[in-house]
Amino acid sequence: LLGTITACSSESTVIGNVKVSNVVTSDCKTSVSKKDTRPEYLTDFYSTKTTLSMLMGNDNTVTAQFLDVMDNCAIGQLNVDVSCSENKIVIILYPDRDMYTNCVCMYDVNFKIRNLLFGNYLIEIYQTTSNKQTSSSNRIYQGSVTLESNKTLTLTMTR
Repeated sequence: LLGTITACSSESTVIGNVKVSNVVTSDCKTSVSKKDTRPEYLTDFYSTKTTLSMLMGNDNTVTAQFLDVMDNCAIGQLNVDVSCSENKIVIILYPDRDMYTNCVCMYDVNFKIRNLLFGNYLIEIYQTTSNKQTSSSNRIYQGSVTLESNKTLTLTMTR
């Protein structure tokens, strides 16, 4: 028999494991190269902050989107892992593969988080290499959030 697992929440409701689904990465929206000769364009590009918007639905599903994620131009797909324990959500954003090129692209990443209850959470977000190893050096957000039904929450990453 499979045991039931308590969802990450401030309540003791049992609904199952938190799961990520429907992860879709956009094509490269815009890119820069180290050889680019437009200094103002480079400054604008690198000053753009990634944002994460999260809309909590009535069905314990969060529809989420990272906007303007910077990564290598040859990464393939960006993936998202989410875990939740004791009111702490950890999101890891990572590429299919690590490639070295002279080009950096901006991508958008859409995904859903299922079986997450509304409430107050500490959230940590990491952008890692394909090995998914987290550390303070690749943490791009840390803070407290409140997920409310049918309300969009927007977070700006620190890098």
